Formats: sequence, C-alpha cells, structure tokens
Amino acid sequence: MKLITHKINQNSNASKAIIALHGWTGDEFVFDPIAKMLNINQAQWFIPRAPYKADSQNGNTWFGGNEKSGWRYKKTMNGLKCLMDGIIQEGYNKENIFILGFSQGATLAIEFGLRLPFSIGGIISIAGFIKFKDRLIQEYNTASLNTKILLLHGSEDKIVPANESYTSLDLLKGMGYKVTLEEYRAGHKIPISCHRFIHKFICK
Repeated sequence: MKLITHKINQNSNASKAIIALHGWTGDEFVFDPIAKMLNINQAQWFIPRAPYKADSQNGNTWFGGNEKSGWRYKKTMNGLKCLMDGIIQEGYNKENIFILGFSQGATLAIEFGLRLPFSIGGIISIAGFIKFKDRLIQEYNTASLNTKILLLHGSEDKIVPANESYTSLDLLKGMGYKVTLEEYRAGHKIPISCHRFIHKFICK
C-alpha cells in the first residue's frame, strides 16, 4: 500500500531524506513551515498522510481503532515500508535517511524505525511516548542499533508530559541505542527554539 505523500525538495542534488510523520488529526502539509524554517539545503522531505480517519472524522490518524476494539496499524506499517523502500531505490544511503515525528507521529517513528532490519541516520521524536514498551523490547531489530535517536519535549506539555520522554530515554538506552534528550520551554508543539537541535542532529 502506498501512502499519499507530499514531497519538498530543497535541493535538486539532495543527499538526505527526511520522513516527517504528523500528529493525530494532521495531514501531509503540516510540516511545510517546519521544513521551510529548518532550511536544510541538502534534504528532501517526504511527508505522508496517515491512512486512517480520526474518530472525529476531522483529520487522520496512524493507529485506527481503540483499546476496547483493538488497534489497527497494518496500513501504516506497510505504507511506511513501501515509502522507505522507494526512498532507498531513489539512491539515498540508509545513513542519510531520518525519521522525524511529532506526538502520535513521534510514537510511530520509534515503533517503525526500531523494527527496521537496518540502521538509518536517525530518529527524531518530538513530544512522543512509547505505549507498548514490553512489545517493543521483544520486537525491535538489533540491526537497527546504530540508529541514533533524539528525543525532544516541551517542559510545559500538558497533553504528553515530558516525563514520557525521560522514560523513553531510559528504556532506549537500556536496549543499547545512542539517545539524546533535549527539553525546551514550551507546550505540545514544535517551537523555533528546538529547531537548532533538529538541524544539528541531521546536519552533523
């Protein structure tokens, strides 16, 4: 299954690929201002739309269903695999591919990235959390252990508290990943103040 994907090519000779995963009820255009502000000249952005409709029917979600009826995510995982395969086929080196996610998209970035049968340049989780910790520990692929991880979280986040990222930090370090956590003063959003962390992580 192919996900509807919006692309932003900031350089015709792009060497880095950034897969950006929106949050709950988002779409494939929400990262446009972030990409513009970061202005990573050597990057091409791939921004997919989540394949399930949110319960409110106003926007999209990466995980369908609920706790009671069960979660649906097959379309999401298959779609991201297809997107990743396509990016590699375009000629991008795996070490130059990054997955960036916000909120629900941050959760997905970790869930998907750590199950890959290879390592990539890095995962950036912004205001995210790991819901099924024991399952991730059982299912992560050791071939992904060289994938670096950056956790970003607002200290004033009332939707996903910052302690979720601290819990993720300990868990991921215990699994053997190289993880960095940066906390910034903001709520549940991606403020200008954290752009420097993203830029440095991708461009170093």
